Amino acid sequence: MDEKERKAFEGDAQAQCDMGDDYFFEAFDADIEDKDVLYRKAIYWYPRAAQKGHAASQYNLAYQYEHGLGIEIDLEQAVYWYRRAANQGYGAAENNLGHLYETGCGLPQDYAQALHWYGRAARHDDADGQCNTAIMYQFGYAGKRDYDKAAYWYAQAAGKGQTIAQNNLGYLYETGRGVPQDWELAAHWYYEAAMAGDGPAQNNLGVLYRDGHGVRQDLYQAVYWFAQSAASGYKEGMKNYARALEKGEGVEKDTVEAAYWRQKGNEQD
Repeated sequence: MDEKERKAFEGDAQAQCDMGDDYFFEAFDADIEDKDVLYRKAIYWYPRAAQKGHAASQYNLAYQYEHGLGIEIDLEQAVYWYRRAANQGYGAAENNLGHLYETGCGLPQDYAQALHWYGRAARHDDADGQCNTAIMYQFGYAGKRDYDKAAYWYAQAAGKGQTIAQNNLGYLYETGRGVPQDWELAAHWYYEAAMAGDGPAQNNLGVLYRDGHGVRQDLYQAVYWFAQSAASGYKEGMKNYARALEKGEGVEKDTVEAAYWRQKGNEQD
């Protein structure tokens, strides 16, 4: 028995959380037949620390209840433990509680409450909370659209590498909403998200290369990013890649391959 395990059995909450984390993250790389056993071992430790008020363990326990990892899905328990952690200012729990309010899973759908909890997560420096707060303001889900606030919170999250925020911030720079219109900054943020594998950003970057906005026009780069976006499963990327193949723009003309990707895109309509 190592020191961490000894401390966990003696009741140390941080050690108990660490033990749970060891099993939880081991499950990610485990063979499918071993995952449930490891998740169950994680859920042996998290409740012990959670009952002592350990916020990270409360969040982790809620997450397992929400997604049914090592235990049956129980949204009531997920809400309970997210709220316990959120009331301690744990940003990830505040964000996930906001998501449950937004989607109406385990709670009555309530956009005002969703924005409340997303906002708390954002102010506690949680990147997902910052991105979700921005989305609420951009689309006016809890009131009037506010592009200035959307741009502010996207920028906070984008700086932390949150790819959805990077793509959406790029869109605001492209369209001049909440920020001065700036093609080069649009291209910068699309590129950051595209390099991280974000399908919408890959498509958006391809469009900039195709049209020569913010970057030197380059049809080869355009079709490269359209292909990446299509492979990610993004509908607009599929359609733009099919269009490039049909016209032979930046790639050898191939009507058969074009038909394949156009059909794939149409299946998502």
